[in-house]
Amino acid sequence: MLRIIEPLASRCAKFRFKPLSEEITSSRILHICNEEGLTLDGEALSTLSSISQGDLCRAITYLQGAARLFGSSISSEDLISVSGAIRQEVTEALYEACKSGDFDLANKEVNNIIAEGYPVSQILAQA
Repeated sequence: MLRIIEPLASRCAKFRFKPLSEEITSSRILHICNEEGLTLDGEALSTLSSISQGDLCRAITYLQGAARLFGSSISSEDLISVSGAIRQEVTEALYEACKSGDFDLANKEVNNIIAEGYPVSQILAQA
């Protein structure tokens, strides 16, 4: 279920939390990694902070999924794969193709993105 039905939602208190800073998220993730015996590569911690957008619950969920799928040594690519985020190279290639003004190049990049199965909403959210 993605949404809470309106009669129930109207009786609930809604809490909105502001995103945590990268340093707070990183320190907590490092603590969890130490306790659970997980190792992150050099870029993985900043990648996790970036893709979770300051949401510690989401960051922990991605970390848990990556640990389950890839074992105790987790890379930046593992986290991107688990989160469904689009790799930076893909968005940069699309941006450069659009900026070049060459329709054929831009069309080729769009077709590559479609072939890889990335959702348009995710591309727009990351751009």
